[in-house]
Amino acid sequence: MADIRTKSLVKRFDAVAAVDHVDIEIPEGSLTAILGPSGCGKTTLLRCIAGLVEPDQGRVFIGGKDVTDVPPFKRNLGFVFQRPAMFPHMTVYKNVAWALELRKWPKSAIKQRVAEMLRLVHLEGLENRSFRQLSGGQAQRVVIARALAPQPDVLLLDEPLSQLDAKLRDELKLEIAEIHRRTGCTTLLVTH
Repeated sequence: MADIRTKSLVKRFDAVAAVDHVDIEIPEGSLTAILGPSGCGKTTLLRCIAGLVEPDQGRVFIGGKDVTDVPPFKRNLGFVFQRPAMFPHMTVYKNVAWALELRKWPKSAIKQRVAEMLRLVHLEGLENRSFRQLSGGQAQRVVIARALAPQPDVLLLDEPLSQLDAKLRDELKLEIAEIHRRTGCTTLLVTH
């Protein structure tokens, strides 16, 4: 777990300031939501924190360390995009195991961690399903499991509920809160 802090963060796209001198402090282990209308810079802020977008000014700190110039893969965070970003040619198991394989985890540890993550998101028994065989809610749960599998310090969720129907949105909101409670991972959720 780690806290998240930005100091005077600025990101412009041409003449538009998507993020304009933003200072935030997200305590370690917290579940925090950023609310705002579409187009107000929420996603850009998350992408700056993740290192997917380089800020024009300002600094990003994770766990007290300045990570502004640190590549995304070295920030030890999980990112869940608005649309479920699964590898369609892989099974549920392989999608969750992917991040662990990149980090060269032993096969036995990968198997154990994938099983643990699928239990956490209530998808045990679906390991061999493909992306096309999943509902929208199931696909989003797989992506959350994959983001949490490598034990990140921070979990960033970019409107993970926006593609779901109202009933599923309500269910997944509760599940995200429960996942946070069980993992203790500092979680920043963007929504509208």
